[in-house]
Amino acid sequence: MAHADLREVAETFAARIPNLIDQVDRLVQAIPSGSVTTYGDLAKALGDSVASRWVATYLLDPQCSVAELSHRVVRSTGEVGLHSSDSCDTKIELLRTEGIVVNSGKIQLAAYRTELPPTIASLSKLKAWQRDFECPDQPAFDLSQVETIGGIDVSYSKRNAVSACSCVQSDGETVIGTHTCAGQATFPYITGYLAFREIPLHLNLLAEMQTAAVLPDVLLVDGNGRLHSRRMGIATMLGALTGIPTIGVAKKLICGVVPAPRLKVGKWEPIVASKDEPDDILGYAIVPHTKTKHPIYVSRGFGMNDDSMKTIVERCLAGHRSPEPIYWADRESRAIASTQ
Repeated sequence: MAHADLREVAETFAARIPNLIDQVDRLVQAIPSGSVTTYGDLAKALGDSVASRWVATYLLDPQCSVAELSHRVVRSTGEVGLHSSDSCDTKIELLRTEGIVVNSGKIQLAAYRTELPPTIASLSKLKAWQRDFECPDQPAFDLSQVETIGGIDVSYSKRNAVSACSCVQSDGETVIGTHTCAGQATFPYITGYLAFREIPLHLNLLAEMQTAAVLPDVLLVDGNGRLHSRRMGIATMLGALTGIPTIGVAKKLICGVVPAPRLKVGKWEPIVASKDEPDDILGYAIVPHTKTKHPIYVSRGFGMNDDSMKTIVERCLAGHRSPEPIYWADRESRAIASTQ
């Protein structure tokens, strides 16, 4: 069971999440007329170049707050790139109106690139928080005491996000029920930072479940645990914050390598940090059944050992690619999100 008031945990966690959209808006507003910056420059100002794809996606949205200034952001190659109006010609014309020379869809960055104002590098701070996150002591996991297994996932609509937790009995298949909570995902999707997008949603849901005394004994999380570049994926952080033993289950391998040349159905194959570090096992890949060729990637979250993790996941594999609790959570959250 959880070791804290999860409503308080949810509020404390959410208070530490920065508003990246506001920060991008301020940076773009600071670009002088007749000057440009790049998507990568903006991402670095936020603290991590990996955010450049999100920055570009945000600025291409005609509804974003700085759409009228987004023509001043170009690609790192000097190519003007796309524009929120869906017209590169419009972007070129806006740049030329401000005195910027554009030849064959490119500009000379050395002549027009501006220096962005100092920022707090929010992503660097989040990365440090995740890297240095201190998990409380993890109690020994007793598989025999597991009565309910939960699976938690999030689906998104244009306006809202829906977190859903489906609970099954200890057999891994018999559905008890699904609990949902809708809210706004204010933090964008950036690879490696999923925890800061989805944990606030999950914590709100789990706080409601705690009040109703229906928290599961163990929780399968759609995402990674130890199988993460900072060894601190969403499953580990969520478990440590709530006190619920967790397992990360992902469909995409974001780090590590699988040394096995071929995956066999039902066989757990280790995922190691690199070929040069074969003893550093981050998680396991397994093809769940013969109906799919695609594996899932499973890793310890919080309060869990490898043997118990494998036993629980195996109990929950019943014909779908995802374990049953996550499958039902995904299905319910999608159904609700589609109506919002």
